[in-house]
Amino acid sequence: MKRRPFLHLAAGAAAATAGCAGTSDTSAEPTHATASGTAPTRMAVADDSPDDAALSVAGVETFDYVVRLNDLGDDPDGGVTAVSDLTDREREVVTTAIGGRYETRDPPQWLRKFASGTPFVERDGTYYRLENTFPTYRVTAETVPQSDVAGEVASYDAYERAVTHDGYVTSGLLRIARREGIELSYVWPSLDSFFETYDAVRYQGEVVSFSVEATDPGPPYEISATEVPVSEAVGGSVWNADGASERTRELLGRAGRASGAYGFDRAPADLLETLQSHQYVYLDGTFYTTYVEKRDPVPVSVAAEVRNGRLHLALRNDAETELRLSSGAPRPFGVVRCRPTTDSDASASTRLLWTDAYADSDHVRTDDRRVELVNDVALVSTVAPGESVAETYAVPADLPPGEYVVEGSLGVRGASGQENDDGSTVRYRVTFSVA
Repeated sequence: MKRRPFLHLAAGAAAATAGCAGTSDTSAEPTHATASGTAPTRMAVADDSPDDAALSVAGVETFDYVVRLNDLGDDPDGGVTAVSDLTDREREVVTTAIGGRYETRDPPQWLRKFASGTPFVERDGTYYRLENTFPTYRVTAETVPQSDVAGEVASYDAYERAVTHDGYVTSGLLRIARREGIELSYVWPSLDSFFETYDAVRYQGEVVSFSVEATDPGPPYEISATEVPVSEAVGGSVWNADGASERTRELLGRAGRASGAYGFDRAPADLLETLQSHQYVYLDGTFYTTYVEKRDPVPVSVAAEVRNGRLHLALRNDAETELRLSSGAPRPFGVVRCRPTTDSDASASTRLLWTDAYADSDHVRTDDRRVELVNDVALVSTVAPGESVAETYAVPADLPPGEYVVEGSLGVRGASGQENDDGSTVRYRVTFSVA
């Protein structure tokens, strides 16, 4: 733990639509928002897709609810260590402390380091806060003229070497010490030697004088272990879903395995409220961050149809006011891939659906008809009432016969930036068949 229902349609030019506002008329070419940043409709080259007789849209759906669970492993805040992960000598100390308290008259260096770096431990699902009475060191600093320094002044390189330990460079130590002072519960050997040798440092073009004041209660020194709620140990409220209903656990499991947002209908009772009221959900040994990104209807609809052997996707603003849509590059749907519906792993066996918008985007790097890199950016399109944003994609001609799915998400919020408009996420799923 240390550091961690489909509407099946005929082939050809048939179209399918889904959205909270009901079915939209997609027989006409979607119009486009005129605001800057809205993507035009492009036609990919004809020889990359099956013909119309072979390609058909099987269904389109959006979802009533969208949540996002990010897998954080077994230690979301990085401060909890499982007792089973400790070395033998560390485990002996912790076990003794849990049983009462651990005492020593002369704490060795390894014990001081361990106590300093292990604020919480977990044993058999119970969490403990470790505290100790070892000496502490308060470091303060101030900028002074060099003439005011009686002892040696260290170079910045010497300072950087001293504040480097276990692969970390804590170069901001003096900055914090100068601003408000800093208290250390462990001084590693190189830093201890530095404090003994120098009185000041050439730091960011100035001479910074420092002083170190030790507070030592004297022996015997103790380490104690106090049982605490899991929320204290991980730094946020936790919903332990292991005790939830089987339906709820299965839904949360699917959401946790999903890449990004997860859409679903018919939420179990109190699920969304419980997720919103907790920072983390715990399930089967894993912590997840919890985000409810859609719980109310959103006035957009998603449509799909086959045009000249290519898959045409469109998203329509069914509201009476402007909306802002956010997506990855390129607008409006980002990079689109498909996978067989028989493949439950959304990250495996995907195939790219090509549009020239990839090559035209400043945020996508392509090589021939391959996407090699996509910048992690959110691009915004403003869409007027009744208007649509759309893109057309070539389906790989060598896709074996079968059914395939395209899944994606778009952020939606009011264009005027109204107060209390936190936005929502629309999760869509388009299924098409290759004969």
